Amino acid sequence: MLQPGLARAVPMGILGFIGGALLALVIRMIQGLDPAGSVGAAFVLGAFISAGVFIWGMGGFDPRMSVHGEHAEEEHAVVKAAPVVDPPPVSILGAYTWQVTFWTILCVLVIAVFAFLPSGPHIRNVHPGQGDVSSVGFVALGGIYQPIREFLQTATSLELLPKMSDELSAIQVSYLVLFIVFVAITMISLFLFGALFAAATNYFIQGKKNPEKTGIAWRVLIFILVVAAPLLTIPLLVSSREVPMALIVPVFLLPPLLLLIAYRRPIWAILLLIGLLLPVLVPTVKVTNIASVMFAVIGVGILSFIFNVLRHVMVERTWRIVAGVVLSIAVIGLFVYTVGLTRGNFWEMFFSVLAVVFSLLLILPVPYLKMIIPAGMWAKFAAIKWMTLIPDIAGWVANLLRTGLPSFLGQK
Repeated sequence: MLQPGLARAVPMGILGFIGGALLALVIRMIQGLDPAGSVGAAFVLGAFISAGVFIWGMGGFDPRMSVHGEHAEEEHAVVKAAPVVDPPPVSILGAYTWQVTFWTILCVLVIAVFAFLPSGPHIRNVHPGQGDVSSVGFVALGGIYQPIREFLQTATSLELLPKMSDELSAIQVSYLVLFIVFVAITMISLFLFGALFAAATNYFIQGKKNPEKTGIAWRVLIFILVVAAPLLTIPLLVSSREVPMALIVPVFLLPPLLLLIAYRRPIWAILLLIGLLLPVLVPTVKVTNIASVMFAVIGVGILSFIFNVLRHVMVERTWRIVAGVVLSIAVIGLFVYTVGLTRGNFWEMFFSVLAVVFSLLLILPVPYLKMIIPAGMWAKFAAIKWMTLIPDIAGWVANLLRTGLPSFLGQK
């Protein structure tokens, strides 16, 4: 059984200290204190949070690590009698990730000791009046953010990142902190890509062993081929960013059509007919920001994929709580971002919001959708027999014309 220890406690302690320092910065900015980046407040709050996180990383809150002396023999007998159970794959991946992180930190500390020795094995070349080469420099946060923003804008011709406020741009960040953040992002990305490759490999292995019982992610395929790919290529193909309504009118027609299929009410048929008139009423629609919206949707899709993977290794109740909180924040943030980006044009905003709704229905995990969609509406859609959908709809329309229309006209 994999047990936590120093390999997890040391990185967690460092991350806890950085998180505490950032929390102190956020609190002082919300309170309007000057300066917001107080070193004393960052050290105090960072030290407290770092100590708690270090103890948690060591396993201080894990009952498996709390074996007292008076119960050691009894617990040892129980452990010997219990069957050996292999740890889940995510535990193995997490344990090795913490070990790689720990040894990376240790190697960096050893190199730092040699670098900062007064007479260490290095060459010092300092121009007069330019300070000490062993000092840690600082850089304004805007000096890091702005080049990244300009690079993305040049590469995609889109404003993917908003402009940073002057107050945030002026905050000074240590190069040491940036290096730690870079290492943390590297380790987290390695863990996520390792989990991605492991999940994909396991999926293909299961498909080879039992092809008939291996499901196809048809919702993701529909999102990629029908929603994401067309909407991401529109800004590249159409230089004016104005698209004829006739090309995107299916997005406006799908909601009333699906509701008409599910509920068979005349109101949805009327809205469907109004949607058919949109190409005449609104000839063109601006889609200036649709690619930016789709990049944000893809970000939520990656988050949904991570929770789909975690669902197989977490307790169901814990997964529902964590997924409910994190995904809800992501969904609300996505809608706020979409409306804020496209509010200058009503039809672009309407089209973007509908595209976001369709995308979320395709990429969010099914258990999460069941938590946010009313049970009655979900049951209606779940009861639809998709293989016989067209004949059923044709029969319903024929019955409506044969009996409903004469009754509406006052004929018996």
